[in-house]
Amino acid sequence: MKKNLLFVLLIFFINISSQVKALTEDGKEVVLFDNKTWKFINESDEKTLEEIKDNTQSFSKSKDATFLMKSKKTDAGVYFNPKKWKIVSSDLPSPYMDYLFANSSNANLFVIFGSENAPVQTLKNLKDLVIAGVQRNTDYFKLKESEYRTVNNIKVLYLNYVANIKGIDFEYLANYYLTSEGYTSLMAYTFANKFEENKAELETFINGITKAEKSTKSDIVEVIKTNPPPPMKTNK
Repeated sequence: MKKNLLFVLLIFFINISSQVKALTEDGKEVVLFDNKTWKFINESDEKTLEEIKDNTQSFSKSKDATFLMKSKKTDAGVYFNPKKWKIVSSDLPSPYMDYLFANSSNANLFVIFGSENAPVQTLKNLKDLVIAGVQRNTDYFKLKESEYRTVNNIKVLYLNYVANIKGIDFEYLANYYLTSEGYTSLMAYTFANKFEENKAELETFINGITKAEKSTKSDIVEVIKTNPPPPMKTNK
């Protein structure tokens, strides 16, 4: 279980072997899957890739998001509901990730809380970096939406995209926040065919992102290390 979980997490940070790729007669790149189906590798249209909408609505954390976890590297944190979400482990396979959260009642919902001390200049630059990384490390990618949002009185970049890893489609929601020391992100995900029914729960979590003083040793919570059900598991 732990091996499968780490496989899903590591796709964001290392290159993995991909499905068979081919070209159509008009030169477009496609990926071929084991079930004899195929998809264009990138189905995002140019307008969606280039533009970032301005969402004038203000978003805020839910009333039951009472527990604050702080980033270890930047002045940011996340408020979440400890009755609905559990911190799986603080001993994660990448220095980018601060914490991994698993939903207490749904084994297929996860959120990665990550931060990095990188000199990213703007949220637009960050969007380009994130998309390039996902495209490089997945077999199929489609950006559905990108917006500038105001969440808990801070400006964030909101992304919604679909990516295929080893023949399985996942859908993601994420909020990215730039600070003077780098950036922090909350990336929530589940199986693509389970996304719509769980979208509200995932969006509620990522709307807990907030400005906060960087975590110190004295306020780091001890985490019970358990192995959550892996999101790669499928029903036969």
